[in-house]
Amino acid sequence: MKHLAKLWLLLFLVFESCVIFQATKVPTNNLKAVVETKSNKSPKIVFLGDSITHGRVSYDYVASIAKHPSLADYQIINEGINSRLTDQILEQLENLKQLNPDIVFLLIGTNDLKATLSEEEYNRYANLWKLKDPVTEESFVRNLTKIIQTIQKDTKTKLVVFSPPVLGEDPNSIPFQRSKRFAELTKQVVTKEKAIYKPLHETLSKGLDESKLNVKKPYIQSTWGMYWTILKYYSSTSSWNDLGDSNGYYYLTDAIHLNERGGKILEDMALEEILVGKR
Repeated sequence: MKHLAKLWLLLFLVFESCVIFQATKVPTNNLKAVVETKSNKSPKIVFLGDSITHGRVSYDYVASIAKHPSLADYQIINEGINSRLTDQILEQLENLKQLNPDIVFLLIGTNDLKATLSEEEYNRYANLWKLKDPVTEESFVRNLTKIIQTIQKDTKTKLVVFSPPVLGEDPNSIPFQRSKRFAELTKQVVTKEKAIYKPLHETLSKGLDESKLNVKKPYIQSTWGMYWTILKYYSSTSSWNDLGDSNGYYYLTDAIHLNERGGKILEDMALEEILVGKR
């Protein structure tokens, strides 16, 4: 029995490693790779962000946009990485400057706001990214302002900024209210810097108000719950919508990431800006 138990444990660990690899695999069409290949393909569109843009633990809206029939000649770049804060976006600006893309879509802020929820949340990001300073509303505004100003100064790109999505789906919960606050801060900065603002948070929030859900679930920190949802996605035929439904969410999968229902709203907002010049 002991040998059998060890065998099952070994198989589980191997399987878990495969899932983690799938969930964290860096997009092949990332910013650095495209800069290094010196591709002449144009127009170039960069999606800059965190795990929601990465698309490995969330509905992959970037890949779906890349398949749009009107964009066959476009170069779509996915510069999304799991768990990024605004600090890590700042580190990508030199490559962005070299590429000088036609359009940049920026979706960031979820991890910044999560890092303000508790010491436990902050410490996870501090350990991952070797953060030396606290994450605050002020640091978010400062970093977001610098990101936007640098892109506008050093490139000729059309810059589109989304507000961060909802965190959990209970409007009365503290995490949801924090996500609302960071959406408001994003709008203030984007409006001041005269970039294009897309109200993702506001649209999702309105959709939740209009939905007929009897219970709206809040965000509760649960790393295992998130990993379990990801594990089920890569080990079954369940869609992100299926997993969101089973977890009790309408637009989300695990209280953080977007399912297809939520991701399509984001995708349509992006396509609206991309296709405006093609009509």
